[in-house]
Amino acid sequence: MLLPQSDERRFRVFTELRVKVSNEPRYRIPDICVKALPHKATPILECPDLVIEILSPDDRPAELLEKIRDYHEAGNPHVWIVDPYERKVFEANGPAHTGTIVLETELVGSVDFQPLFAKLAEASS
Repeated sequence: MLLPQSDERRFRVFTELRVKVSNEPRYRIPDICVKALPHKATPILECPDLVIEILSPDDRPAELLEKIRDYHEAGNPHVWIVDPYERKVFEANGPAHTGTIVLETELVGSVDFQPLFAKLAEASS
C-alpha cells in the first residue's frame, strides 16, 4: 500500500522499528512507521511522520490509548489505527473516519485500505 509511492513521494517505510517517545528514554515499536527523506539513519527512529498500529485480539483499549498518547507527546504528527477485524481505520489525532477506509497525509498521499481488507476477507473464507 505505501511502498509503491515511497520513491516518488520521498519517504521510507519501516516495520517494527524502535521509536523514541521520551527523553527518559522510553521507546515504542509501532507495527509500521513512515519517515520523510532525507533522515538520519539510526537504529532508533525519532519522530516518524506517520505511525501505524494494527490491532490484534490481545490489544486492550487502555494500552492502545497509552501508545497513542506517547506518540502524540513525542510529536508524531499522524497516528493511524487499523482494525483488521472490523475492517476500519482511524486517524488517532483527528476525527474518527466512520464509513471510510481511506486515510491521507500530505507525505504519503491517500491510502485506501479496501484492497488489504479484501485480501483478508479472501483469506478467511
